[in-house]
Amino acid sequence: MEKLLRCRDMDFDFEACGDTPEEVLKTAIDHARAIHGLQGIPEKDRIRAEATIQDAFCVPKGGDNPGGGVFH
Repeated sequence: MEKLLRCRDMDFDFEACGDTPEEVLKTAIDHARAIHGLQGIPEKDRIRAEATIQDAFCVPKGGDNPGGGVFH
């Protein structure tokens, strides 16, 4: 089953979808770097994001990520 991170669960308006939690987290980190200019993700935010990832059936809404995964 695919995995989903809804960043609104972390007070952001973004969703990352992928086949594994690692892929989802990578997509979210790529988004933070590309869109928000963040150089690194604080450890507490990474841990919180990992805990928020859930099983889902994802429907792409657009925004390809060159590193894999889909921006929503």
